[in-house]
Amino acid sequence: MEKLKKYKVFMSDMLLNMIGFGIYIVAQQILLLPLLAKMVNDEMYSSIVLYLSILNVVCNVTGGELGNVRLIRDYDYQEKNIKGDFVRILLVISFIITVILLPIFICYIHYSVIGSILLVVTILMANLRLYGTCYYRLQQQYGKVIWQNVCYLIGMVTSLGIFKFCENIYLLLLIPEFVSMMYALKNSDILQMKLVKTTEMIHTVKKYFQLGFVSMLTNLMAYFDKFLIYPIFGATLVAVYYAVNSMSKIANLITNPIANVILSWVSGKRGEKNKSKIIRMTLFMNVAVVLIVTLLTIPLTYLSLKILYHQYFSEALVLIIPISITAAFGTAVTLMKSVLLKFSNTNQLVGVYFVYFILFVLFGYFLSKANGILGFAIANLMAKIGLWLAFIGLLIQAKKEKIGEENEVNESNKR
Repeated sequence: MEKLKKYKVFMSDMLLNMIGFGIYIVAQQILLLPLLAKMVNDEMYSSIVLYLSILNVVCNVTGGELGNVRLIRDYDYQEKNIKGDFVRILLVISFIITVILLPIFICYIHYSVIGSILLVVTILMANLRLYGTCYYRLQQQYGKVIWQNVCYLIGMVTSLGIFKFCENIYLLLLIPEFVSMMYALKNSDILQMKLVKTTEMIHTVKKYFQLGFVSMLTNLMAYFDKFLIYPIFGATLVAVYYAVNSMSKIANLITNPIANVILSWVSGKRGEKNKSKIIRMTLFMNVAVVLIVTLLTIPLTYLSLKILYHQYFSEALVLIIPISITAAFGTAVTLMKSVLLKFSNTNQLVGVYFVYFILFVLFGYFLSKANGILGFAIANLMAKIGLWLAFIGLLIQAKKEKIGEENEVNESNKR
């Protein structure tokens, strides 16, 4: 009965997190981007896609990964009965983001000064929103993830209504982040924690640098393709590629919530206790995940393109299968990463992602030269399969290490 109760709680947490993440996907991928593709020209649409890619990379690496570090290190803080550090780190991160992104937006992407300031502010608010979700996950209050993303959806509908009259792209992106950030500030402990520094600060910063570097490589690979495509193929093909890619990301509606709940559940004592079982289950379900997500994503992407991006449909048709299979392997990789963050050596993860980055750049360059945008999509798939195989290797290694530890304990007990 106790085991059944645990599974029910886990499934409930996962379902609530899935609904919350689904609302965010609907707001951005189903509502905002398809409508904008019909309201603005390809140049403007590509500019928005590139900005959203920057926002997602920056916020996932900073606020999102800092939240993961808090989940992983929460047991250490609880054991010493201390609280602090994270808001202090978040403030430093916000300053670094501003210093780096403001000149990039003004000098290289050529946004106006006011526009650049508003876009940086939007990213800082998104960062707070994303970090805020770690508090709900820590407390296992996944209902608040839903309400925070409902606030984002309400803000998005409001900003789209305003955009029809004034066509201010900066307000369009700022309003939903502001509404959801206010919810995060009210319902998390961001303001209560203040700028307290603890004895665990150095260890937390070290762990954040390790995981942040891994996250940077991961997210660069997830979004960097848009930056590579733009100079090679131009604005129209960025729009076409993103249309297919954004629809294939519907798989994330299942993946990200599961990955977040898995990381929450393995972060404490129970995760260490059930290490062998967790690794075994992760390995067992991998091939099934790839097959199921592929079979679901191909028809979903086809239908979504037909309905939401019909203007790009004929050009995008050839990309559906390679991008959908890439999404399937990406789904399996995301699930494995949640387990590896807890049980594998972080330096090994860094090494694997570095090799993945090199493979992607090399494959992308040579195959796009030979086969255009299709070659680029195939390069992405090949690099993702390589990453998947490397992760399986790391999981098998972690399992062997755990078996070795258990054998040593048994031998010691016999003596």
